[in-house]
Amino acid sequence: MARAGGRRVVAAVVAVLLLTSAVTGGGLAAASSTENAAASSTENGSVSEPRLESESRQFAADTAPSTDLGQPAERVSKSVTASGGSAAAVGTDAVFERAPANVTAVQELRLTPEEPGEITVVQRYRVPDRVSSLKPELPEAVTVTGTTGFSPGNGTVYEWDGNTSNPSVTFAMEVNETVELSGPEGAQGRYLFVDAGEWALVRHPAVPTSWSWSGAAPVGITRATRTAGEGYVGEWMAYLGAVATRERTAHGQRFELVVPEQATLTESPDAIFDSLAAAGDRMRVGDRDPVVNVFAAPTTTVRWGVRGLQYGDRDMWVRDAEPLATAENTWLHEYVHTRQGYEAASSARWTNEAFATYYAALLALEQDRVDFAAFREALRPGTVRPQSDAVLTEPRSWVDAANYLKGSLVAGDTDLRIRLATDGTRSLQAVFSAMNAHSGPVDARAVFESVGTVAGPEVRRAAVTYAGTERTPDLWSAATHAEAFGSTPALVEVGIATEPGALSVSGPYRNVTRSGSELTLYTGETLTMTGAVTNAGGSAGGYEARFVVDGAVEASESGTVAPGERVTYRFDRTFDEPGDYTLAVGGDRVTVEVYEPPRATVTGLSANRTDLSGPGAVAFTATVSNTHGVPARANVTLRGPDGPIIDRRVALDAGENRSLSGVVRLDRGEYEFTLGSADPLVVTVGDVGDDGDAGDGAGGDGGTSGFGPGFGPLTGLVGLLGALALLARRWE
Repeated sequence: MARAGGRRVVAAVVAVLLLTSAVTGGGLAAASSTENAAASSTENGSVSEPRLESESRQFAADTAPSTDLGQPAERVSKSVTASGGSAAAVGTDAVFERAPANVTAVQELRLTPEEPGEITVVQRYRVPDRVSSLKPELPEAVTVTGTTGFSPGNGTVYEWDGNTSNPSVTFAMEVNETVELSGPEGAQGRYLFVDAGEWALVRHPAVPTSWSWSGAAPVGITRATRTAGEGYVGEWMAYLGAVATRERTAHGQRFELVVPEQATLTESPDAIFDSLAAAGDRMRVGDRDPVVNVFAAPTTTVRWGVRGLQYGDRDMWVRDAEPLATAENTWLHEYVHTRQGYEAASSARWTNEAFATYYAALLALEQDRVDFAAFREALRPGTVRPQSDAVLTEPRSWVDAANYLKGSLVAGDTDLRIRLATDGTRSLQAVFSAMNAHSGPVDARAVFESVGTVAGPEVRRAAVTYAGTERTPDLWSAATHAEAFGSTPALVEVGIATEPGALSVSGPYRNVTRSGSELTLYTGETLTMTGAVTNAGGSAGGYEARFVVDGAVEASESGTVAPGERVTYRFDRTFDEPGDYTLAVGGDRVTVEVYEPPRATVTGLSANRTDLSGPGAVAFTATVSNTHGVPARANVTLRGPDGPIIDRRVALDAGENRSLSGVVRLDRGEYEFTLGSADPLVVTVGDVGDDGDAGDGAGGDGGTSGFGPGFGPLTGLVGLLGALALLARRWE
């Protein structure tokens, strides 16, 4: 989940619990067990028809679902050879960075007001030359209503006819998704995503696509999703219908607030931006997405099952009726989820909701939106049975949303103890940062070890006790809070620098700067990453900036950074072998795909003269071109009577040409030179068959050869004196 740069490795799906009375009406409802909640769609028959409250227009009564929609599918596979290749991708276009040609996939979402609960999707492609096959795989249980250039294949796969340059497939799909709950709250059929007929807030479908091509240069894919009419498309969420959008940039992030015409915000857009921007400044834990899409979900016609939902890396929706002046601040809760870049193993999964719930309350307190009493009351449910008896590291023990309730209390207690043990110089954010920077799934051991590293063994033992047993910490007083939280701790953030040039590529082919979280390099190239350490807190803080490649620490820098200070480091990695690599600095990650470059092509061979009256010097020029659109290389050797005339290793950037030259003295005779598949170049010295010495006279100018057959001796040649060969071999 993380930046530079880097993208987070695992996407999270999280929902805010509805723990208090409804925004309008309704009573208190107990929190549900994670085991009793499940997300589903109408495709498997487990979702009721849309329940639109056209008369009462009531907001959703508060329930307490906890749901797992699954991770957004992002997968890539590929095979590349000198003569062609194949690839398959879903949910991403990060297949080949800056490929010279791309399949273009455009997904268009259309409302179908006459069919509430269903939308129409048009999946269009633009197919470039050299593509030999194209196969999209549609979601299960959709109804195909039309195709152009596609025919059904196996299962839900459709196959391209090989001729249509702009093929498409149109299908209808049901999009309503609900939470089904059992327990004292008794709420059924509450929506996570819905099509209400006139508008829809949905997850747009992933359509895995595979393709193959001919030629050495790879063919990639670019993706786009749009709405047929008014609307807004995020990374994975989309709103179909009339909307107004506002944006604000703060602390390296752009917040996009999407307000549907059907929505009525309780808070002003500026107030929402102020709260999110302040949270972005305060949360120095890495995994900072460059864009966060915030959808306001209309509550006038739909009973939502949750107050808010975060899905993918950077999309979240929040009910339009949600206030800011509450310790259960849904806007902040969902924002914290976007900052969780780690993949939690089962024993640490409690931290997903615990951290979001705790920090939503703490940030609301720090923004003066609530007082300490309200903050304390938000943590109090964690002290009450049955949730207080849960063992957080054992998800099967969670009842009544213990991961939210007891989890947030344990998170707060750990934060308190860290601050007291370090005289206010460190906080739970240091643990949060370490979890984001962790390579591989974060388990309970990793969490507890981070606590011990930050604050010592006593605080570690307390965290183990309260998260790993049925014991529960006590709430703390306002005086204790003032003592521990009175000073601003070090807020140290380690990651990849955001300025231009933070990622640069150098080597035999090119010297360029790059940006983004997916990069393509070629063997022999070096990636240079600039790591940055900042401290936005009020105390000096220690740090360790680790440069990690595929989970192994290759280099590290450590020290102390003062408040307001910024320190940078440079890390280099040269890639000698093709493959996929994951590089990380702090919580930011970059995926690097390394390939063997294709062969450069000899496009010309010439000599300054091809007809000499007698022995003399001849200058040869070979032109090598890269026509592939990606870096290429070749070894070129032109041999003369006494050794190489030209012997060069050539590395070329995309579209680059290079001339190689050499001079040789030739005696009487007739010589034939070829260069790879170029036409032969014949040089005649003197009167062939005359044994006399005719001197150094010059004849006609030589011309540039084209492509042709390889080297071969001439009939009647006095002697075989020269040969030219293009050796394509691995770069040693």
